Amino acid sequence: MPKNKINIINGWINIFKTEGITSNDIIRDLKKIFKDHKIGHAGTLDPMATGVLPIAIGEATKTVPYIHKKNKTYKFNIKFGVSTDSDDSMGKIIETSNNIPNINDVTQFLLTYTGYINQVPPIYSAKKINGVRAYALARAGAKPDMVKKSKIIYIDKFELIEKISETEYSFIVRCGTGTYIRSISKDMSLSLNCCCHVTKIERTIYGPFNLENILSIDRLIQQNHDIDKLIKIVEPIETVLDDILAVKVNNHEASKLKNGMSINQTIDSEFPFSGEVYATCGEKIVAICKYANGQIQPQKVFNLQ
Repeated sequence: MPKNKINIINGWINIFKTEGITSNDIIRDLKKIFKDHKIGHAGTLDPMATGVLPIAIGEATKTVPYIHKKNKTYKFNIKFGVSTDSDDSMGKIIETSNNIPNINDVTQFLLTYTGYINQVPPIYSAKKINGVRAYALARAGAKPDMVKKSKIIYIDKFELIEKISETEYSFIVRCGTGTYIRSISKDMSLSLNCCCHVTKIERTIYGPFNLENILSIDRLIQQNHDIDKLIKIVEPIETVLDDILAVKVNNHEASKLKNGMSINQTIDSEFPFSGEVYATCGEKIVAICKYANGQIQPQKVFNLQ
């Protein structure tokens, strides 16, 4: 990308992550395309996982915390009879069992695994134990106590898609932030007194992004030197702010917000309102603000051309 084009691209790109690469591999490739731009991703996917990986470019990186709050949907397969140290097919086999749950047992587990769940993250995860990543400890032969890293997650929907074979099932789950699909498999093995592991994971939805509006990294590489095409495929910064009220401001008000000053504006609402809003001027987002008592105070300002 030409040097004089830096900072023109600010927004979100929905990338399809393929199997066998890491989320950071994609970031590395994108940095070759979007030189001199900040780049960040939302929601790391395991190397074996595929699907939706939202990428923030430029000023959109300031909105990454907002997509973290949104629900995700996964389709995944679980195979019974074998457990691995990583709870997926990439790990070493640590236990086998002839106790294969029937479809009624599996369905009953789904009914119990909804709502708020206290979930223990897998050993092979990026959680830190005394400052060291859990996966690094596991690779070194240690067995970190992950119970101390347990977290309350929310499962909105958990359904059986199909019985693939006598030992393998396909599922769909809609969940909140912090959910590990591999830990769902682990919890299933403990609940049903069996061995199992995940054989396939695909993230199909993450907030406003899904498999229908997705791009391959190869397509982006092909368009590397075409700035106009790159701009067209980038989603607006405010795409991930769809649950926050938008307010319009004029040029003078926008200038004040950009300089950290508050402005006065009354928001028409059926009920008294206070909280986060984002301000726009023309077609551009100006800032994420706090609104209370007729005053809009900037919290995050976007530096756009």
